[in-house]
Amino acid sequence: MMHFFTRIRPLLFLLPCALFWQACNTINPAEPTPTYIHIDSFHFQENSSVTLYEIGGVATLTPATVSHKITSVWVYYNNNPVGIFDLPATFPVLATGNGVLKVAPSVAVDGQNNMDDMYPYYTFDTFLFAANPGAVINHTPTTEFYNDAKVKCISNFENGTLHGTNFVLTAGNRSMQLDNNVADVVYGSGCGIIQLSAVGDSSIDSTFATFTIPLGTAFIEFDYNSTIPFYVGLQANLSSTISSTPNFLTGVSPSNGNGWQKFYLQVDGFTGQAQGTSYNLFLKAVLADGQTSGKLLIDNIQLVTF
Repeated sequence: MMHFFTRIRPLLFLLPCALFWQACNTINPAEPTPTYIHIDSFHFQENSSVTLYEIGGVATLTPATVSHKITSVWVYYNNNPVGIFDLPATFPVLATGNGVLKVAPSVAVDGQNNMDDMYPYYTFDTFLFAANPGAVINHTPTTEFYNDAKVKCISNFENGTLHGTNFVLTAGNRSMQLDNNVADVVYGSGCGIIQLSAVGDSSIDSTFATFTIPLGTAFIEFDYNSTIPFYVGLQANLSSTISSTPNFLTGVSPSNGNGWQKFYLQVDGFTGQAQGTSYNLFLKAVLADGQTSGKLLIDNIQLVTF
């Protein structure tokens, strides 16, 4: 009899272990393998339905600039959030069968990388893909301005457009000039340049043509290539004779040898408080500590609203 129990004791021990293992699998089921999506960058295309207006409301033949700086993406799978990812990015999607990925372009608001947000004027990208667990699917999303975006050119620095630069010196000793040097220009045939050549040089320039900014979300975009720091601000005009003092909303660091950059300045916080009948844009350029010379190149300054 003892011999019989000795033989079945291992079986009695294994039975509860098997039951425990089955319970563990029930509590912690095997996780599905995701499909991976890789996005290197966004492709930005011109939307022919969007008209670029000069100050004063005159439509031009020049399309809104297609330069952009999309730094991250907000991703949704079948309308469920997947996450926010800096570009370039490879991210997992728990996909089954055929599904739709929505990708929203995001930019650094006011130049702050910790303030990335979906840009309200750029369209979502959507694409259908079949789940392929463990595989990496490469995708290049495409975006453009929404059809109802309103783009107003403050200055694109093209000859004969907006009287050259549309800027006039208000303080300092170095005014903005029109630059047609092929080595400096990257868009069109001209850009603006502020050249500081000696310690003590400075420049504060403002647009001499005023422009309106409707209430609601509003951004001023521009391209720049600078070896010096500069500041961007607005002045609210309360009437034809009364204006506020210029309010410099943000500072912009030099490009640090990285060439032309894109900047998105959100201005509706200011216009919501200082509701003027019109506005002037201000640029202030200075030399940083230790600098004896430097220059700011700027182009495609435009107001974007709905």
